[in-house]
Parts: sequence; structure tokens; C-alpha cells
Amino acid sequence: MSPIELVEVESATERLLERSWERRARRASERELIVDATAGVLFIVVALALLLAWGLAGLDASTAAVLIGVYALAGRVEFPLGAGYVVPTQLVLVPMLLILPPAAVPVAVGLGMVIGNAVDCAFGRVAPRRVLSAVPDAWHAVGPAVVLLLAGSPTIGFEQLPLLAAAFAAVCVVDLASTLVRMCLAGGVPKLSLQMRVFAMVWAVDACLAPLGFLAGVATRQHESAILFVLPLVILLRLLARDRSQRIEKAHRRLKLVERERARLQSAVRRLGDAFAAKLELRALLEILLHGSIEALDAAAGRLELRGGPSPVRLSVGAEDRLEELDSKARWGGSTMSPVQTGAGDKWRLNAPMRISARPTKITGSLSLVRSGRAFDADEIALISELIGKAELAAGEIIAHHAIREQAMTDPLTGLGNRRRLTSDLKAEFDKANRGPSLLLLFDLDGFKDYNDAYGHLAGDELLARLGGRLQRAVEGVGRGYRLGGDEFCAHLRLDRMDPDPLTARAAAALAEIGPEYSIQASLGVVLLPQEADNAKRALRLADQRMYASKRSRSTAARSQAAEVLLRTLEASQPELEEHSSRVATLATRVALRLGMTGEQLDEVSLAARLHDLGKVAIPDAILHKVGRLTDDEWELVRTHTILGEQILQGAPALRPVAALVRASHERWDGGGYPDRLRGQDIPLGARIIGVCDAYEAMTTTRSYRMAIPHKTACAELLRCAGAQFAPDVVDAFLTITEAPGDELEPEAFEEAAAAA
Repeated sequence: MSPIELVEVESATERLLERSWERRARRASERELIVDATAGVLFIVVALALLLAWGLAGLDASTAAVLIGVYALAGRVEFPLGAGYVVPTQLVLVPMLLILPPAAVPVAVGLGMVIGNAVDCAFGRVAPRRVLSAVPDAWHAVGPAVVLLLAGSPTIGFEQLPLLAAAFAAVCVVDLASTLVRMCLAGGVPKLSLQMRVFAMVWAVDACLAPLGFLAGVATRQHESAILFVLPLVILLRLLARDRSQRIEKAHRRLKLVERERARLQSAVRRLGDAFAAKLELRALLEILLHGSIEALDAAAGRLELRGGPSPVRLSVGAEDRLEELDSKARWGGSTMSPVQTGAGDKWRLNAPMRISARPTKITGSLSLVRSGRAFDADEIALISELIGKAELAAGEIIAHHAIREQAMTDPLTGLGNRRRLTSDLKAEFDKANRGPSLLLLFDLDGFKDYNDAYGHLAGDELLARLGGRLQRAVEGVGRGYRLGGDEFCAHLRLDRMDPDPLTARAAAALAEIGPEYSIQASLGVVLLPQEADNAKRALRLADQRMYASKRSRSTAARSQAAEVLLRTLEASQPELEEHSSRVATLATRVALRLGMTGEQLDEVSLAARLHDLGKVAIPDAILHKVGRLTDDEWELVRTHTILGEQILQGAPALRPVAALVRASHERWDGGGYPDRLRGQDIPLGARIIGVCDAYEAMTTTRSYRMAIPHKTACAELLRCAGAQFAPDVVDAFLTITEAPGDELEPEAFEEAAAAA
């Protein structure tokens, strides 16, 4: 029996595309050639040893030649069966055991295998390697020969059937052992349970052929030419095997076409992931799904509908008359997929539901296909189901990405666009080929700090939200309002031949509010676009300069005011982050003092430490508090928080030095940090201090995904990572303030603070 090919099925799609009886023609590896050559040499040694030990007494050369020739014919019949194929050699092997001396049987079988393969190789039907592997394929003849030799080489008749059964069992055992050993040595470790099922099926067929071979052998002992009576059966099996192989090959070619189509579709789905990273639109994803499904199932027309999203989607592909067949049926609303007949008996329609998980809305829809000639089978339905599943995941990621992006570009307090949104809108405006004049208005509230001091931050937040709503209503129809952070607002207005003065006055008035004991007014900087600036960065810089020209003396107050607003925003959005940041700020201030910082530089480090996690307000709570390992996409989103924090802080000019420290707070001494992969002294000292203090506070505080560790263990970890993750001088200063007596904190104080947290 030749080596068996196994087919393992892993999914419904794999069944559609890989179920075949293909015998793959490929170049044998060097290892396989060595294994076959070694097995062949061992077989020759064993066969010759048997021949020399027991001799050739009673050998009829002409009969042996006939048997070898018939075996050569039978050995080339490969009848596909199950996951392998059967070679009907039992029709000739059994007569050989009955007629030839047992010691000569392995040599005769080996010669028959080599002759049969050599003839096929000469006619180009098999590769030369098959001639080499034909020799070790004859190992199965050794087992029965040894059994008969050990039994004394009796003349086998009907009374010796038990002995013949033992010889047949030896065939099976040696065949199994030699095949498994060769496969293992060649590097292909078989799946034993599946291998045994295939062998059992082949042995059952061999057991059915062996009695015919026995009768032919008995007849050949009486009449030498009787062995030729097995030739018609061998020829019949060869014809049937050829017909079956041709049918299988034809089916395989068809499946190969489907496989290529599937590869194209999978490539399209992979491209969706790449396009998703490049902000692929949902509609483009759905178009790829619809076109790919129509091509994969050879459908005449298709329609894809989505409901429940920001805007309904309805895509159609195909001739109008075929699309009418889709319109003539009720819309799909089922929970499973099944083919539904439409029109005449040869027209079929397939409806597949779609459900996309996209908070806060639930998007549902369906994919409908119609074709003629044949119904959709289970494998095709499974293929579409898998493609839709991948598309649903990709669509959910796209929608989630857009939702996060929208959230990151929206001020949570006022609902206005933030600085990120303003930069994006200005860039889009400057990129327009034919753009008209517009105004960029930058506002800073005067009196807001006093209002906060008098009425509290909650009232201050309410005031900002109220003013933001007024600003949006004031510019509605002519532009858009923005809150850039703190008490800094902005508006971008299209002029369209309108007088700019009323527009400017209306926007400024919207940000003014006078009460019994307070007065809020807005300082204003105006820039005419594109006449005064040709890019967003220059426009914002010029507006900022003009707005602050009248209030440079109040820069310190502006910094304090903006920082308080941001801290309150952080506290309202993520209370645990604000508590964490306060503890980090306490540690960072003491380390900065130890390193010689004073004055404004010390204030910046303290404020940056309190605001270093500000960008996390744009990260979903489900990710921040996730128990378990983050996915790659979730981790990439978390890593953006330093950039988001910097962008928020950049909205207040007085906080820009602080923004730089926040951006660099997660850089590493060895250059492996983010977002800019700064290294060593390129990292600002304040950011290096924050990095060490943040790591210590994180290690000594219990989180949703892990328990806190003791103070000494955390200090040991900082020391271990000094020079790699952390700056060595900062780690030394930190360990000094936590261990030295005096007015520095004692280690117990740190442990108590961590326990209290």
C-alpha cells in the first residue's frame, strides 16, 4: 500500500475550499529523499538476508517472472478510497506466498514495485522519485514472508488458512509501522487517530481481495497460466480508478477556482484592516463585502442594507430586472440564513442578517443575493456567513474608531469641537481649491478665575457649558464654535460677502455674562483667512498673539485658571486618575526639590505631574479598567493619551511648557518609550521625574487588574530598571527621599499612603 494522504477539515469555509482528493505534486525535500533511500537500503539488506538464509529451493523462474509482471501492473492501480487510496496488491501477493519460496517473496515484490514505477516514469506519468520510493514501499512483503519461514515454509492449502490469516496480519502490522516511521523521520508527524481510521478502511478492502488472491494462487499451482485470470479484475480496477481520479481532479479544479476566489476575498478582508488604519469609510467596507459576495457565489445581483446607524446604507449591484426580484420579497428579518426560492423554480435568493455592535446604537441590516440555475448549498452559506462575520468585526472597529475620534475631537463639557477638531477643520479649509474669506476668532474669558473662586468649580463648569452653547447658537449657519481648553474659546466663520463686524460682535457677546456680583467678558484675537495666514498653525499663532497682547501681565493667573479647569475636568471624568495624579505630583515635587529645581521650573513639574494622565479622559472606561491583557488596538489607543493630553494643554498658552512635560512623561531612558521614542538627556528632566514617580505610585496601588506590591519591592524594581526604563539620577534621588531621615518622607509613610489609596 502506498503512503496515504490525509485531509483535515477545520471550518465550514475550509470544507468548501479544501475538500478534495488532490495528490500534490511537489519536489521532495532532501530529508524525504534521505529517509526513502535509507528505508530502501534496509529493505534490500533484509530481503537479501532472507534469501541467503533460506534459499530458493523450488523456485520456478517462469512462474516468478509472470507473478512479478502481474504485480507490477497491480501495483500501479491506485483506487481512491476515503482519505487515501487502495492498491490491490493482495490479488498477487497472496499467490506469491502460495507458489514462490517465502524467502523470495520480498525480492519479487520489490522488483514488481520498481518495474511498475519505472515504466510509468518512462512514459512521464510519475516523477523519478516514485521509483526510489517504490523500494521501501515493498516493506509490507517482509512480514508474511517471515511468518511463513518461521512456520517451516509449508505448502498452503485450505487447511492452512489460519497461517495465511497470520501472514495477512503481518502485512498490516509491517505496513503500518514502516509508513508511520517514514512519515515521522521525514518531518510529517501524522495524526494517529485519523491515520488508523484510514488504515482500517484500506485493510478491510485488502481483506476482501485476499480470498480472491488465495483462489488464484491455488489455481496457479495446478495451471501456471491461471494467475492471468486476475488481470481482468486488475484492469477493471485500473479503469475505475482512472475514471474516479479524473472526476476527482475535475472537481478539484473547480474547487481550486473557488479557492482562488476565496484567496482574493480574504485579501480584500485583510486590506480592510489596512484601510481601517487609514480611516477607511464604512461604505467602502460594505461595497467590498457586497461585490466579493456576488463574485464568490456567482450571483446575478445583490443588495446590502443597514439600518440604525448614523445614516441608512443601501447598496445595489446587478441588472435592474434581477434587483426587482429582491424588491419583490419582504425584507429579511430572520435569525438564520437559508435559501428562499423566488420567481420561477430555477431562481434562488439568499438572505443573510447583519448585526454590528456599535455603541450607543445597534446597527442591523441584511445582505441579499439572487442567482439562477441552482440553490445555495450549505458550504456557500457558511462561506458568506464567515465573510459577513469578518465584515461585522471590521465595521464595528471602524464605527468604534470614528466614535473615539469624534469623542477625542469634542469638548465633553460644552459639546463644542476641541483644538483637535479646530486644527482638522482649518486644514480642510486650507486644502480647498476654491475657498472664500473667513474669520478665525480666538477668545479668552476675563474674570472667569474670580467666578470660580467665588462660586466653585461646578458653577464654573456650568458657566462654561452655558457660554459654549450660546457661542454655538451665535455662529450657527455661518460657522462653528470650539473650546480649546480652560476658558479659551474659538470660532471659525465664513464671510460669504457678509460684514464681519456684526458676526464678530455677536460671537463675543455670546461669551459675555454679567451677574449681580460678577462680570465675564471675552478678550478677542481676530485673523482674516486666507489673507493673513495660509495654514492652520500660523493662523492660530497669530490669533493667539493678538488675543494675549492685551493681557500678557496676567499670564500667571491664566496658567492657574486653565490648570484648575482641566484638573476639575479630569476629576469629573476620571476621579481615580485625579487621585493618582495628586499622589504622583506630591512625589514629583519632592524629587524635583532633591534635584535642585526651584521657582517656576518646580511649579511646572508639579502641575505636569497632576495633569500627566489628562489625555485618558478620551480613552473609554472599558479599556482603562479592563481586567486582563489589552489587545494591540486597545494598547495603541491608550498610548495616545500623552499626545491628547498635550493637545488639550496646548489650548492654554500659559500651559504649553507643562504640555511638553506631559507629552514626554512616558518616554524611556533607553529610547523605547512613546510617543516620540526620546532617549537619555533628550527627555526633559521634569518628564523623567514624572515617569519614575508614576511607576512607583502605579506599583504600590491596587488596580482592577492586579494587586499593589510593597514599598521595598517597588523600590527594588525601580533600581533594577534604572538605566533602561528610568533615568539613574532620578531613581537615586527618589530612593534618597524615601529612605533618608529628616524632613524627607520615611518609607513607612509611603507604604501608609499606598495602603490608604
